Amino acid sequence: MLRMIFIQLWNERKSNVLIFLELVVVSVFLWYASDALYVQYKSFERPLGFDISNVYHVQLATVPVSSADYDTSVVHSRKGGSDFLAVYDRLAHHPQVEAVCYTGGNHFHYRGSNQFATFKKDSLMRHGYVRHVDPAYFRVFRVKTADGQSWETLTKALDENRIVVTGTVGTDFFGSAAKALNQEIQITDQGDRDSVFYHIGAVCEPQRYSDFMDYDYAYYKAAGSREAIANSGDGLANGWSLFIRVKPAADNNRFVAGFTREMSQQLRLGNIYLKDVVPMSYYRNEMLRYWMDDIRFYFSCILFFLLNVFLGIIGTFWFRTQQRSAEIGLRMAMGASRRNIFRHLFAEGFVLLGVAFVPAALVFANLMYLEVTEWSAMQIPVLGRLLCGMGMTLGLIGIMVAIGIGFPAYRAMRLQPADTLHDE
Repeated sequence: MLRMIFIQLWNERKSNVLIFLELVVVSVFLWYASDALYVQYKSFERPLGFDISNVYHVQLATVPVSSADYDTSVVHSRKGGSDFLAVYDRLAHHPQVEAVCYTGGNHFHYRGSNQFATFKKDSLMRHGYVRHVDPAYFRVFRVKTADGQSWETLTKALDENRIVVTGTVGTDFFGSAAKALNQEIQITDQGDRDSVFYHIGAVCEPQRYSDFMDYDYAYYKAAGSREAIANSGDGLANGWSLFIRVKPAADNNRFVAGFTREMSQQLRLGNIYLKDVVPMSYYRNEMLRYWMDDIRFYFSCILFFLLNVFLGIIGTFWFRTQQRSAEIGLRMAMGASRRNIFRHLFAEGFVLLGVAFVPAALVFANLMYLEVTEWSAMQIPVLGRLLCGMGMTLGLIGIMVAIGIGFPAYRAMRLQPADTLHDE
């Protein structure tokens, strides 16, 4: 049967050449889009190294100096940092709050800006981030150690005025996270001319800035003692960020409105007031918008190509069924069953797809070799990536071919041999 199908496709090569070329071109483009989605998925599924569930950003602000409500007393203006600490303590004692922490500036994930740092050891140099955080940061964001232990070890390191580096720093600079413990590393913060040798007190799990980014280089150091904060001005509230982890039972769609209404008066201390309460999921969605647009684009391309395959297949085989109605009627008159006719037409379509897929696979393999496809910092096995793209492409086009052939093939099954032969 297969030999007969090949002979028939060759005899009808003039009518098959357009659908053949369409299948080749569509397979390459569909494979490219499928491969890009596969790479994005493999990046997305990796652990982030932190957990933002039930975490909220408590935004504070200060009354403008020009305002009539501005408190000019020394204790609230020049020593307004003590008000910031009082806000911190009130949040920590709230019955719905599990943990609270603060960070310097935008030193947290899913932000478009952060302070950079340069890591150096011998001739090795890498660029990454510096994050000034409260030791309780690791508890709020559920950051674990590189060997999967809880956050207590990380908190202790900052309490002892040592730094915490991410697992990527430990592995690349020292060979492993375990070997990085108690070692020194040279770091230059953004804007600083001189490097500082820091003592590594702990190594946290590898972290990524957001879901579709690669593991980065970063280190954490204590943002400042309570004494230093207490002696700061009230402007501290504008530059620093407070975060709370809410108990799961208390976190719901009404939490923000209820918490803001309840705490607005309690968090109004000196010139500091509660500005807003923002879930971390908001920052995540804002940062992922660019990648989600890319994913939607690839999905749109896939749907467009599949629609083209469907229309091309159904048009070609509908016309072919019309042209071969006498042949089909003769076969049925000679004893071929309707099911055999249906299977034969299906086999023609899938053989044509298989023939067209061979040059498409060669083209895509060369595109991958030339690194024209989606770039990824991950070490994804090339063979696995090729096979996955092949499977997705064949599966999707196969479904469209099956649907496109199904209507003409079903119509061919319903033909009456006597009528087709009589017309002929």
